[in-house]
Amino acid sequence: MRVLRVVAWRALLGLFSAWTVLTAVFALFTLTEDWVLEQQLAGLKWQGAEERQIERVSEQYLAARGFDRPLWAQYVDWLGNMLTLEWGTSFRVGEPVFPLVVGAVARTATYVLPALVVAVTVGVSLGLYVALEPESRLAEYSLGTAYTLFAIPNFWVGGLLVSLAGGGVITRPPLLFGYVLPVLLTATTVLGGVVSYARAYSVEYASAEFVRLVTAKGASKRRVGAHILRNAAIPIFSMVFTEVLALLVLAVFVVEVLFGIEGFGLLLFRSVQERDLPVLLGGTLLIITAGVLGNVAQDLSYGVIDPRVDTGSR
Repeated sequence: MRVLRVVAWRALLGLFSAWTVLTAVFALFTLTEDWVLEQQLAGLKWQGAEERQIERVSEQYLAARGFDRPLWAQYVDWLGNMLTLEWGTSFRVGEPVFPLVVGAVARTATYVLPALVVAVTVGVSLGLYVALEPESRLAEYSLGTAYTLFAIPNFWVGGLLVSLAGGGVITRPPLLFGYVLPVLLTATTVLGGVVSYARAYSVEYASAEFVRLVTAKGASKRRVGAHILRNAAIPIFSMVFTEVLALLVLAVFVVEVLFGIEGFGLLLFRSVQERDLPVLLGGTLLIITAGVLGNVAQDLSYGVIDPRVDTGSR
């Protein structure tokens, strides 16, 4: 019953969040000036088009997107379509939105998932090692390198590489620019945060009574590290589901725009540019859904990591 209560509560919060965010996005794009239409009309005026032709183009534009109807009717239809996954057709490419968004997410996952695995594995291992061997030179150099990579803006590195490739200074192999570099740049974006949290919580538990007891019994460094990591797993796990995922969202937009990767970030970026409301609302709903499911998985995983945690009371 506690698990069901957690899932039900998160689902209600998710529905409220989805309604709030979708309403805000809808209002933002329907109550503000349509820059795409304005650009088209400005081009016609510059070419000397007659006023009647300009009005006809404006009417056709609004009718094709369903913006010629009352605002409340547009809102009810859009909201209902979002919740039933009938997201309509993209204004920009004329394709069904749902498979378009799902395909973009799949492309993004090809480099985000490996990057996340690399960042979490290396970051947690390095943070734990620094906590156990704070005076070693390897720990000092590794920690400095991780923080340096975290501090270097990945958009600058990516932009430099793209410029060099565009200028013919270096070649642009599809595998390197489509997968390897995106994995590395995305991983380094979140690596510093993982190392910092893993080190902080590992240091906190390294001086605990149970660690001194295990050490006194002659346990190896690996065994001691396993005990520390098990107790520090919950706060580290929480960080992965919050700050790391937030950084990933930003990194996805930057990496995909720079390298021209046809993924989720580039799709949403273009939908904003072209005011492609169906794609934008569908992508927004997908982000909210992922956040809610991740939150539920996070709460339920606490009981698996540490059975002493009362999931139902969280």
